[in-house]
Amino acid sequence: MIRLAFRSLVRRPLRQFLLFLLIMVTAALPVFILQTAGGLYGGINRAVSPFPILAGAKGSAYQLVLNTVFLRDRPVGNIPFSEMGILKNRGETRAVYPLGFGDNYRGFRLVGTDRALFGYRPVKNKDPWLSLEEGALFQEEGEAVIGSETARLTGLKVGDTFRSVHGSSPKGRAHNHPFRVTGILRPVGGPYDTAIFIDMKDVWEAHGEREPDKREVTALLVVPKGYREAMHLLSAYQENRDVQMVFPSQSVISLYAMVGQTKHFWEIFLASLLAVSLLITLLVLYWSGLSRMKELALLEALGAGKARIRRFLLAEEGMLLLAGSVCGWLSGYGASLLAAHAAAGAAAITMVTTPDWRGALIIPAVTILGTAAGLLPVLLLERKDVSAYL
Repeated sequence: MIRLAFRSLVRRPLRQFLLFLLIMVTAALPVFILQTAGGLYGGINRAVSPFPILAGAKGSAYQLVLNTVFLRDRPVGNIPFSEMGILKNRGETRAVYPLGFGDNYRGFRLVGTDRALFGYRPVKNKDPWLSLEEGALFQEEGEAVIGSETARLTGLKVGDTFRSVHGSSPKGRAHNHPFRVTGILRPVGGPYDTAIFIDMKDVWEAHGEREPDKREVTALLVVPKGYREAMHLLSAYQENRDVQMVFPSQSVISLYAMVGQTKHFWEIFLASLLAVSLLITLLVLYWSGLSRMKELALLEALGAGKARIRRFLLAEEGMLLLAGSVCGWLSGYGASLLAAHAAAGAAAITMVTTPDWRGALIIPAVTILGTAAGLLPVLLLERKDVSAYL
């Protein structure tokens, strides 16, 4: 029966190929939307997760998060480096790390910080957020550790030297302060794969901040001891005129809420589009079966029997629908990988590309519903005299 169904499919190649394309597109659309939306939100959440609290200059909280977490836009401003000591001495923090921005190399942001950042574990009992793939951490001024994407896209290797330029534009004024690459980091799956880490002292040196009382940082990554301590910190800094305390995850949630109505609209639109596409597929399969009523009636008249005809159509439609839905899933997932690659090159977000198991449900859904639609003509044949179709 399988061999007979296969021969029936290849006997009408153009017709079956068009049906195959329709089924594939119907299955690919929801998979692509599901993977792309899930990958985007997953990438945003993964980028934010190492930053429980940020302290920075008063201004736009979104700009502070965008610059510090996603390495985009310009810094809001600077705060005194002495604020780091104040936070450490409050007794509510587990660690505080300085972050200094302002320079770049070929568009890749330089991040001034402390060596202690490389021992920071966002999740206890798990690997540090930033760990070396090769080389060593910077030890002295003029040394740098680069992210995996920075190394790949610039071609920098351990031992190479480079000069940074002022500001976030690659066309800025060059600093007379060379750096030597001492290490390359493992991929973290986020914006900091494109960072260049240097000692905070190098940032001060490049910008003429030699006196300790005048040294500043762009932001402080603050790790609280717990939720209660985090809320105490937020409350304590609400009245501060110079420094703001920001929860990046809260800012992202607020951003989700702001675009929620638009997201809801697109969800309804895409669900409707999917329903229409699926309905069209079912109707085409039904009409395809109706157009073969004479052929099916002839098979019954020749003694095939209704049960064998049902099995024949079940095998034929099932093979076509299964192949189309599987190829549709592969096409949708493949298109989402291309979208993730494009986003990685043009945006600050590294999308999550792990296959979403819910997308695979389209395969049995299309196969079962499509086969049921294709068998409807057989039910009509059983209710009428065979001679009516001959």
